[in-house]
Amino acid sequence: MQHFNWKIGGAAGEGIKVAGLMLAKTIFKTGYQVHAYTEYPSLIRGGHNCLQIYADQTSALCQQTKLDILVALNDETLALHQAETTSQTIILSKDNLPFSQFPVMKNTVALGASCFLLNLDLKILNQIITANFAKKAQEIIAKNLQAAQAGYETAKLKLKPLALDPLKSSTKNQILIGGNEALALGAVSGGVKLYCAYPMTPATSILHFLAANADKFNLVVHHAEDEIGVINLALGAAFTGVRAMVGTSGGGFSLMTEGLGLAAVSQTPLTIILSMRPGPASGMPTWSSQGDLLYAINASQDEFPRVVLTPGDITELFAAGRLAPNLAEKYQIPVIILTDKNLGEASMTAPAFPVITKNSRYLKTQTTKLANSYEHDDQGLSTEDSLERTKQVDKRLAKFTAILADKTLPLPVLYGPKTAATTLISWGSNKGPILSVLAQRQDVNYLHFTAVWPFPKNSFLAQINPKNKLITIECNATGQLNKLISQETGLMIKNQITKYDGRPFYPEEIIAKLKIEN
Repeated sequence: MQHFNWKIGGAAGEGIKVAGLMLAKTIFKTGYQVHAYTEYPSLIRGGHNCLQIYADQTSALCQQTKLDILVALNDETLALHQAETTSQTIILSKDNLPFSQFPVMKNTVALGASCFLLNLDLKILNQIITANFAKKAQEIIAKNLQAAQAGYETAKLKLKPLALDPLKSSTKNQILIGGNEALALGAVSGGVKLYCAYPMTPATSILHFLAANADKFNLVVHHAEDEIGVINLALGAAFTGVRAMVGTSGGGFSLMTEGLGLAAVSQTPLTIILSMRPGPASGMPTWSSQGDLLYAINASQDEFPRVVLTPGDITELFAAGRLAPNLAEKYQIPVIILTDKNLGEASMTAPAFPVITKNSRYLKTQTTKLANSYEHDDQGLSTEDSLERTKQVDKRLAKFTAILADKTLPLPVLYGPKTAATTLISWGSNKGPILSVLAQRQDVNYLHFTAVWPFPKNSFLAQINPKNKLITIECNATGQLNKLISQETGLMIKNQITKYDGRPFYPEEIIAKLKIEN
């Protein structure tokens, strides 16, 4: 057995995420590839929380369904996750661990027990506990170390560990990092000097991370009064030559759309992170969706060029954060990075990023520029002349040709055997689950979009076999990429797998759907 699936669940306030991430770090430092996925309700207080870790010696691309270990800090967890257990699942609960001795630290008790069951070095967990609570009193650290030891010793007496193969892999030159943190680091690497946002899940942790590290990155971070203020403040900074980025979710992006048009008509470069969640309106604030794809491409009044990037893993998030401000400045356009909760709030193993230094060189003196929110001529003077209007629209739209020819813009990538008879087509955070499917199904391949707009028509058509069975896979109800492909190429793909319950695809779900499709 080279892999395992672990989950902890309990009520809000029981430190579910903190405990889960401490174990994820312990597993990573032991040498495993790690994927950590969290769920929590859209409540100020209360509700069920859980965090799931899938670890593998070679590859951990996404969450998996069946659990090897379930940590139940309350009875509700047992009921809610029963379908994920098997006869072989080890359940850690008040029945077999000394939770009553450490009522406030029962999550730490469970971590110690999990270390025994997973053959992890308790010393590594102790180091992580000490580092995690470094700002707390020494008494708190000592008590948590005692709780972990108690859990380890109790499990040693009562339980049998998992039959894991000897560890042969290594995570040298790799990191364990959250998706939003990777995106933020990419932006810093790309020269962003101002990040402006109003807190809105699932983009909020970008604001928290950059604010906590603003001095280190020589960065200005501003929490504005609302999303209208966010985009207009960022546009003001960008107009003076500062590389600026904003982050939000669907509702906040709706408030930004007039400012998006201002960026377009004034040709002011701006990077926008749109971290998707279910809507309409407030929808499901702490869950995930891919329902804003066509909205991102078409938002704001009239027509103008923009780039829409759709990263699908940690490495692609960093690359998108780094690329977007460069494209924005090069073509003087808005660039939108589409991500979601499934990707942004997950923590994953990835190759270490390049060293990031302070990018003061991106602060530059601009030449004099005249612009406002009106149509204008080449001098920036407002005009309503019909010929000049046509000229300026054509001038802006001509940027599409240059952007499509830009070698830095990522093209669709085909994974799996070219000879496969079935091709799966998708984008964004579905990448991990689909690649996990490919590891189990040798008769399919996968075309992944890291950028969807401008639509890379030639590259797309060159990489698919029209004789293949084509299936689009998306976390939305109407198949928005499917529609975009039809609009831009005339190719009608009749087979679709969609999911829109706020949760990510699991590989097992896709495999089951493929069996039905076949």
